[in-house]
Amino acid sequence: MKKTITLFIICIVLGQNYQDARMLGLGGAYCTLSSGYRAVGVNPANINNGTNSTVNIFSSKSLIVNNFFNLTRYNQLNGAHFDNPLTANYYPKENILNILDGEGLSFSLNSINSIPGLNFSKNNYAFTSNAILYGDIELPQAFIDLMFFGNPIGKELNMSFNQNLLIGLETGFTYCHNLNDINIGWTIKYLQGIYYSNMEELEKPYFKTDTTAFVGQGSYLIKQGLGGLGAALDIGISTDEFENGMKYGLSITNAFSNLEWNSSGLMESLDNAGISFPVREKEYLFLNFSVDSLNADAMLGATVAEIFNSETYKIALIDFEDVPIINTAALGDLPLLYLDENDIESGVMSSDESLVDPDKIILLEDGRVVVPTENLDDLSSFKTAPFKTDYPTYLRFGLSKNFETENILLAADIMTGLDNSFGNEDKWKFAIGLELNKNPKIPLRFGLTLGGEDKYRFNVGSGYSFGSMKIDFAYGYIGAISLKNTRGFNLALNLFYDYQEPKEGDRTFIDKLKDMIKIISKKIVF
Repeated sequence: MKKTITLFIICIVLGQNYQDARMLGLGGAYCTLSSGYRAVGVNPANINNGTNSTVNIFSSKSLIVNNFFNLTRYNQLNGAHFDNPLTANYYPKENILNILDGEGLSFSLNSINSIPGLNFSKNNYAFTSNAILYGDIELPQAFIDLMFFGNPIGKELNMSFNQNLLIGLETGFTYCHNLNDINIGWTIKYLQGIYYSNMEELEKPYFKTDTTAFVGQGSYLIKQGLGGLGAALDIGISTDEFENGMKYGLSITNAFSNLEWNSSGLMESLDNAGISFPVREKEYLFLNFSVDSLNADAMLGATVAEIFNSETYKIALIDFEDVPIINTAALGDLPLLYLDENDIESGVMSSDESLVDPDKIILLEDGRVVVPTENLDDLSSFKTAPFKTDYPTYLRFGLSKNFETENILLAADIMTGLDNSFGNEDKWKFAIGLELNKNPKIPLRFGLTLGGEDKYRFNVGSGYSFGSMKIDFAYGYIGAISLKNTRGFNLALNLFYDYQEPKEGDRTFIDKLKDMIKIISKKIVF
């Protein structure tokens, strides 16, 4: 069983926002050491850092992580006794709540895969294209309470459930410019969303048992997006390596970025192609459930629908402030949605119940209004915000030291996310990486990242150089420095071509012959 779980974890590994295996091996300390097409997404000022041209052949970066399980805890919980402290296999179930710290079980995965042949650099220019997958899910804390502590009387159990999934493509064009000892670079990115889904709780869902019955309720907004479009900008600065081996850099990644989903043009194109999608532009799914005074008497002869009330329907979201306030007595033709100035407390009203059911109009705590759209053919009259999602934005500072005589590179980065979208964290992290090049063909890399929700990550990497053809690989432990205590894995592998023009003293006969052929070919007149 233990071997099965370990194999399952390894097989479903999917991704993380490390750009390549070298970056993973260095723990993310890459702001000054990235180069070629691999500098895109880290520091675009580095694309000609120690290289003349690079071409990606294969590249994949992967992560999966959870907030509780590791092999040590699995061994502790497997066959454990939770109630008798005198037994040898006793495990205090309160420890589970302390570790989760008020949260439910959560799982995250992330994957970045470079499209072969579409990631390359030449001198000061680079073109990149990557497929991105991100997903996370957080199960309700109530599951843990019910599993280990039963159903306490009078306590509201938290039924919050969160889910995100993003599949997309990120394509960028990069240019860097050299100003004496300073390099400045930028990347313009085109973001193509393929699919997005999210479940957002609108009112805190709960389940409660009192002395006579069960009660509970909750509502969720289910967002589904297709064909998102957006743009982003990366900006970076780095220095050349100084005589003392020091180098400095800073960058911001994905500035001014977001994705807008379900555009009317795309929806029309899908309809013309005979492809249906469950929602229209600016439309969402609304899930509402309730359990009201459920006891043994109520269950006798009752159907499931009578016991557990739930409904799902399509909605639009509008701001309460955008609903017109009118005098219904003085106005003949009423707008579809309105507030009666003589009866504001009654809330948002519908002038045509056949189009908008007033019982399904809900005012949320944040000032948004849920409006059912099942019977509406046209949503253009609603003043609703476009369906947009943020895209992860990062700020990074870095420095490195090249101990040339010892063949050692030491690098450090400090970075933070500027939002909390798709695994990003607006918390500062510190990364330090060490690269040993005693054997230039087989570098050894070690990295440590401190901070964030994971607190620390430990990474190891290496590679092999077949001349200009190189392979790098790395793996990392999340929240631990050993296999038995890690709550997740990072894996990365990439194969690429890296050409560096030889220095005059290192030039071979073949290099000189190539130069001579170029000179002769330029002088030939056809």
